[in-house]
This record gives sequence, structure tokens and C-alpha cells, in this order.
Amino acid sequence: MNDRITDIAGAILAGGKNTRMGGVEKSFIKINGIPIIERTINLLNGIFDEILIITNKPENYIKYKNCLIVTDIIKDIGPLGAVLTAINRTSKPAVFCVACDMPFLDGSIISRQLSYFKKGDFDALVPRIGEFIEPLHAIYAKRIEEKMLHFVKRSPDLSIRRFLREINVGYWELEDNPFHRKVFKNLNTIEDVYEIGGQLK
Repeated sequence: MNDRITDIAGAILAGGKNTRMGGVEKSFIKINGIPIIERTINLLNGIFDEILIITNKPENYIKYKNCLIVTDIIKDIGPLGAVLTAINRTSKPAVFCVACDMPFLDGSIISRQLSYFKKGDFDALVPRIGEFIEPLHAIYAKRIEEKMLHFVKRSPDLSIRRFLREINVGYWELEDNPFHRKVFKNLNTIEDVYEIGGQLK
């Protein structure tokens, strides 16, 4: 597809211990019979010419041949480690990082976010709805890799929100409405899965 983005990669963050899901990998929760990971790959494949999957179980993702499957370069530091890995392993100047447990991603929202990022000079661009931010539907510039590495080595708080204070982050303000809330919905519990008619297996 010739109209795909060539200067920003897409990365699916498929780590996490999934303790609240009874150990079931969120990536493989099915919505209408299709695993979330496949829905996400299909969506991102229409937008980006480079897609990464960040996972500590690469053997479970071998069949996704059009994606670069990589493991965390620093283990056990949570989502920040996955973002760091995406930044480190991408060949692009920036990477759109998205959680693997968001079943209602919308291509038009992602495209608008990419356009907003390109108009500014941000280290990161994070959506914000009122007081709610979603750093796992965000764009990160590769140039922050060294700063992130330094942060990881010295900070007792390795949350992404804490790291965002260290860089030039832009917030993409969105109206608080049901559509936007749905787009950014994460599946955190088994109840969340059943609420949307999903299947764990």
C-alpha cells in the first residue's frame, strides 16, 4: 500500500503479566471470534509500513510474519520498558505505541493523531480527555531514547506518566464523548471482556 506512513512506525505492546485475566494473554482475547492482536495488526498495517510487536513471549507471535517481533531490552519494568524497546528497535524517527488490549481502536483517530504530531515538535504526543490521558495510544520520538534510558537507571518511579514530566510532551485534547471513551477503552479484567461480548479462548 503506497499511502502508508513511512516515517513513523506502529508498535503493539503485548507484554504484561495478565494477572487479572487469570493468566490469559490479552492479545488473544477474541472479539466476534477474532483475536484483538489480529484486529490491531490489520488496522496498523493499513497505516504504517513498519509494525513491531513488543512481547516477552515471542514464540506466541511467530505467525505474524509482517511484524517485527522483539522482546524488552530491559526486563520487568512495565510499559515504560516496552515503549523504550519500541523506540530502540524501530528504524523510524518516531513510533506510535498502542496497548494490545484496546479492542475499539479507530484508524481515523490514529491518522489525526499522526497529523497533529507532525505539525509540532514534540518528544511525545499523548491523547487527553479532560483529566484522563492515554500514554499507550501515543507517539514517541526516537530522539528521547537516551533520556529514557537515563531515567530508567535513576528513577524509583518507572511509570510512563512520571517519565512524561522529563520530556517535551504534547497533549492532544479530545472532546469527552462516548466515541472517544470507547476508542481508548482497555480490557483490564475478565468482567471487561464479558461486558463487550468477548471470549477469553
